[in-house]
Amino acid sequence: MRFLTDSDVAGLVRPREVVEAVEEAYRLYSTGRVVMPVRSRVEAREKGGDILMMPCYVPDMNIFSLKLVTVYPGNLARGLATINAVVVVLDAETGVTKLVSEARALTGLRTAAATAVSVKYLARKNSEVVGVIGCGYQAGWQTRVLADLLKGARFLAYDIDAERMRAFVKQMSGEGFDIKPADSAQDLVKKSDIVVTVTTSKTPVVYDAWVRDGTHLSAIGGYTPEMVEIDPRLTARSKLVVDSREAVREEAGDILQPIKMGLMSFDHIHAEIGEIVAGLKPGRENDREITLFKSVGLAVQDAAASKILLDKAL
Repeated sequence: MRFLTDSDVAGLVRPREVVEAVEEAYRLYSTGRVVMPVRSRVEAREKGGDILMMPCYVPDMNIFSLKLVTVYPGNLARGLATINAVVVVLDAETGVTKLVSEARALTGLRTAAATAVSVKYLARKNSEVVGVIGCGYQAGWQTRVLADLLKGARFLAYDIDAERMRAFVKQMSGEGFDIKPADSAQDLVKKSDIVVTVTTSKTPVVYDAWVRDGTHLSAIGGYTPEMVEIDPRLTARSKLVVDSREAVREEAGDILQPIKMGLMSFDHIHAEIGEIVAGLKPGRENDREITLFKSVGLAVQDAAASKILLDKAL
């Protein structure tokens, strides 16, 4: 059995490999070739945290993985990471444990890969400016992976914590990315071709009136019914694509809130992203569409990324 650290993970895999693996994972999931229970969530209410358990078996990849991830927003005040995770990978033939790995970097990579897959199928081909709202750990992976996919892309960043925003822009600039801070979320949205929201906000961080025709949005921060990053009116008029109908029905406030408000029904969902990858549904059909990808994160993404790690580590 091997043990890997987050640094090992970041050094072993390339962003493009993870994007390709997650793209295939979405296709397998939406064509019924994955065994994946809905994520279990345990609230540590008195501690203000969430503990998530995410198992998945992918026969085509011959892999079983189980990820444990914790989300503790209060950790910022303690100088600790908000998100921490570990993944256990078993040999699907024998059930023997083959790999245990820290999974913070893996989670960052596979989540950014989800956005990259959505960009491939739903963003305008001439997209140049990417706006990232929320400047935490995940925002760094979104920047790295999208810069690898969109050569020459320019980035804007915004966070309600101005100090964190400045530190993030300095870090990403130091890594060689063309990135600048935005004056406001509204300023960022109006200037961006692609908008990525990476927050746990319970009130919208992107409003309908700000969004230009042809914009693609990837809302990947919210993962509970209470979290809403996107104005419900915007969700209701967008071409809406999700990672999993089953998962968003249980967990996605960005879907559940506009339904509760009577702005749309569950049938408004155009497709799962895996259906588009598989050619069962169309992606972007013209340059004026506003497209929205809502992801709550799936265990099959972790399994796909873990398969890469297992092959390279062993």
